[in-house]
Amino acid sequence: MLLTSLPIAAVPRVRLAPDVARNDAAEIVDLSRACGTVLDPWQCDALQAACGVRPDGLWAAKTVGVNVSRQNGKSWILVARALAGALLFDEKVIICSAHEQKTSRTLFLGLVSYFENYNDLRKRVKSIGRALGREEIVLKDGTRLFFPARTRSTLRGWSIDCYLADEAQLVTDQQWESVKPAMSARPNSTAWLLGTAPQLYTDAEVFGRLRAAAHAGTDTSMAWIEYGAEPGSDLDDRVQWAAANPGRVEIDAIESERRELSPEGFLRERLNVWPTDRGQRVFNMDTWNGLVGEGPVDGTPPSALAVDASPDRVLSIAAAWLVEPKDAGQELFIQWRSNCHVELVAHECVADPLLALEWVVERAGRRSPVVIDGASPAAAMIPHLQARKVKVITTSAQAMAKACGGFLDDVVQARISRTGQPPLDAAVEGCRKRPIGEAGAFGWDRRDGSVVVSPLVAVTLAHFGAVSAGRRRSGRATFAGGY
Repeated sequence: MLLTSLPIAAVPRVRLAPDVARNDAAEIVDLSRACGTVLDPWQCDALQAACGVRPDGLWAAKTVGVNVSRQNGKSWILVARALAGALLFDEKVIICSAHEQKTSRTLFLGLVSYFENYNDLRKRVKSIGRALGREEIVLKDGTRLFFPARTRSTLRGWSIDCYLADEAQLVTDQQWESVKPAMSARPNSTAWLLGTAPQLYTDAEVFGRLRAAAHAGTDTSMAWIEYGAEPGSDLDDRVQWAAANPGRVEIDAIESERRELSPEGFLRERLNVWPTDRGQRVFNMDTWNGLVGEGPVDGTPPSALAVDASPDRVLSIAAAWLVEPKDAGQELFIQWRSNCHVELVAHECVADPLLALEWVVERAGRRSPVVIDGASPAAAMIPHLQARKVKVITTSAQAMAKACGGFLDDVVQARISRTGQPPLDAAVEGCRKRPIGEAGAFGWDRRDGSVVVSPLVAVTLAHFGAVSAGRRRSGRATFAGGY
């Protein structure tokens, strides 16, 4: 029993196509059929949206996006388009890329099968390179098809007629910056990106930005086809299953995924619902709002300070105070994970950085550590603070991961009190995670320009400094150990 027997036929949630003089999609469909591959109706419609031609004979869509959940056949669109580019559209350099070489090789093998199994196509071949990582098909007329895994420098020095990217939700800005200039010298170049919803919105640096433009309808030189369930819909609604899966996905497989995947995984992998559409937040705002409490008495030295800066170098300074134990039992608890009060003590210190430096030096003295992330714009302060004999803790990526994980844990367990401050509240509400390494560690993502995250970074680092190197008071250790 196939998905097409579900209550409705799938229609795109978003279908953006430029105005055109003619359309060449039928040529691609006919070529695929002649080579033994009959494309599904949704694949033909995607080609129809993408393959319009302007009156001057150039492609109307300079960038094409196809966004659909896994195993619906988007890779066959890529294979059909590559084959047509080589045989019909006189595209001399065609790049078929994926995030990993094994996926690029799968695309390579799919195209090689056509050239090996059909005599008319076999006669066109000059050579086929099969070495892992160097797969290529070279035709006698000079057409070259390459199948590289993506890196930030793979395509520098190339000139490309057609760029076809599978797993496009993982294309990074650095990779895209090597691709687009490589197409600028070709008068009729086009880029196709085919992908699904990412695990984190910030994983989709390029695909997410193109998707936002497509949803806004602001780019008239783009074609975009997107299938997915409506955000907020019932995960067991089979109408939504059908809406998100226009291809040949079996109902039994979807039912198995619904039982075995997490709700977030099912939304992402099968229903193609993006993190932003899921209303993803790192912090529970009810929990966060419940942490507002009285800070220390004025004049109480902080256990640690921290400084962070936004990309435009606007400083945020935070402080953290370890809470004194009131009895032996609480003292034993604090030795494991200290209760802590955090707050911003200065924000938007952009007018006079030297004044901000003096302010930090005065309050830190030589006892309270000042924590600064080594990758932050605020790291420029580190040598000046060290020259003034201030104890500076410079965090690496691994230490930042520990700091962010520890801060989130203590918020969830209500082991932190804080002062209500709008810049910090806005950063907490809008922040996103960025992965650090492959084991689930994370940091606060600075790449989302819509959120000023530096207040949260500063508070997180102040908390980390207090808990890992906090001051001793009254002869009693307020912390022993670390995260």
